[in-house]
Amino acid sequence: MKVVLATDYGFCFGVKKAVDRLRKGLKNWEIHTDGDIVHNRRVMESLVKDGLKIVENGKGEIFAIRAHGIPPKKAEEISKRYNKLMDLTCPIVKSLFEKALSCRERGYGVVVFGKEGHAEMIALKGYVPDAIVTSEAQFYGMENICVLSQTTASWQEFSEFISELVRLNFPSKKISIINTACPVTVNREDEVGRLSEKCDLIVVVGGKHSANTGKLYRIASRKTRAVWIESPDEAEGIDLDEMECVAIVSGTSTPARDVEEVYDKILRRGKYGETRRDKYGRGS
Repeated sequence: MKVVLATDYGFCFGVKKAVDRLRKGLKNWEIHTDGDIVHNRRVMESLVKDGLKIVENGKGEIFAIRAHGIPPKKAEEISKRYNKLMDLTCPIVKSLFEKALSCRERGYGVVVFGKEGHAEMIALKGYVPDAIVTSEAQFYGMENICVLSQTTASWQEFSEFISELVRLNFPSKKISIINTACPVTVNREDEVGRLSEKCDLIVVVGGKHSANTGKLYRIASRKTRAVWIESPDEAEGIDLDEMECVAIVSGTSTPARDVEEVYDKILRRGKYGETRRDKYGRGS
């Protein structure tokens, strides 16, 4: 059995920067937040162990804004109760908010391909309250439409959404399309697609409430068998009978050490492996 570790795995640069900054801060201060900094249960358990406090309507010295961002009005309200805000919003997510706001200010109706209840989309609605967040294309009454995507959305699914939206609205509507998908998640999407054509099994490692991890699982499942696990311990229970090639991939909020542990556990049950290290480096 051949065991392949994806070229790109572990934290993306945005998540790594946020987690590293938070861990450094926790060495000197008590830091509060109100939810998941990133969508990974094991990472959050580790941060809480390091001293992170998850509170609602708290008061204190420092409040950490999650990587997905929060609505501006909420940030303003929180700033009245804390001396300092530690903004951990991913730069690519911030760029999405800025582009959506710019479109709205130029008179476009904003349509975002994404999941309405996702933290990133909740934050975006704080910048553009009348933005339409949806995964279903339809005819819109707006004269001009600006279409963007949740940063972790599937590029293939977004492309299909665009095609249908244009069919329904063009030429009666002016449509502006802006690519706001995170390039790291798009690259992983492409690699999972390639691996799923060659391997009998794709093991996806990451949080069960992580949008980008779930996307990888859906892509892999279309072409081959796939399993989605959160922790290395779950690797022991994976059925590897009659498998000739198994690939290990991860979401962008999954620590590299978790992925490598899964790889090692499966490799010990196989014959040989092919390891291709993350271009962002190990240690996340």
